[in-house]
Amino acid sequence: MAGLSGRLEEQVREGWTGRARGSMRLAGAGFGVIAGLRNLLYDSGVLAPRHAPLPVVSVGGLTVGGSGKTPITADIAARLCDEGVNTAVVTHGFADEMDVHRRLAPRARVFGGQDRLGLAREAAAGGAEIVVVDSGFQHRRLHRDIDIVTVDESTLGRHMAYLPAGPHREGLGALGRADFVVVVRRYVPGSDGDANPSLAGPRQNWLDDMARGLGCSPFLTVQIHPGQLVAANDAAGSMSRPAPALAVAGIMWPEVFFAQVSSVAPGIEREVALRDHARIGAPEADLLRSAGERGLVCTLKDAGKLAQALGDTLPIWYLSESVEWCQSDGQPTPVRAALSLLPGGPFDSSPGESA
Repeated sequence: MAGLSGRLEEQVREGWTGRARGSMRLAGAGFGVIAGLRNLLYDSGVLAPRHAPLPVVSVGGLTVGGSGKTPITADIAARLCDEGVNTAVVTHGFADEMDVHRRLAPRARVFGGQDRLGLAREAAAGGAEIVVVDSGFQHRRLHRDIDIVTVDESTLGRHMAYLPAGPHREGLGALGRADFVVVVRRYVPGSDGDANPSLAGPRQNWLDDMARGLGCSPFLTVQIHPGQLVAANDAAGSMSRPAPALAVAGIMWPEVFFAQVSSVAPGIEREVALRDHARIGAPEADLLRSAGERGLVCTLKDAGKLAQALGDTLPIWYLSESVEWCQSDGQPTPVRAALSLLPGGPFDSSPGESA
């Protein structure tokens, strides 16, 4: 990693483990105070959110990355499209995230930028019936009809430092504002976790106790499973069997991705962690070309920009994922709640329904 943004990202990673420097901890404390005051102004009615001309579903998180917001947003949008709903997705505007949404929810229109209210209005003017906002929990200027917060299960109970000393925009107490809290488990084949059914009961009891202690709705749970390697360029598409030598991840927390991909492609010789949303310049391209004729595997988020930067000089695959809501049957409760916002939309469960 290079440059100021790379150094800041490394410091955030350190803050996750509680090793932040004193000056960073002081800055984080200031961030927490400012965030708390801003929330107080909204909670007390001094500041008022603005309404969009269509229902708004927000999927957000408490941290700067790694909580599964984007795949959950895309899954909800795709499910709404499957129900025949003209759905729009609003996101930050990062090209890699927009590419992910276009691939995972191909029938949804994707809008990117910082003015979420303006984008929601644009989506409505274009015929959208509902908008799903990626990473919208702290964007309180826009009124949300449903607030969904994702939390990575592996981070629950970890260090709670605020930016820039750690990854948190808000603490766990903010979950009380959410209509649904979704605990995300990234499944790694061959690990214990859900491969051991005896762990499921105690773990769910622990999550239920935490939800009661925080005064929020019962937690829903989602598993994100690794899938097959998918060709991202012609060089990979021409090969009969993927055998990448390099694993690449330009995401905030790449360790789980590396564990997942090693279970699918055991011949990986080297792992490269790029900065989140990093541009691929000449130094990065030269490093990645070291994968040679065997090529590399990356996240879906990185696939488009790597294919653009490297062309067909080496094979590129991405690791596909599938989202599994841990409910018995039917549409996930948040999706049914979203459908209920539409004229004549069915919804037969309360928002507090447990997964």
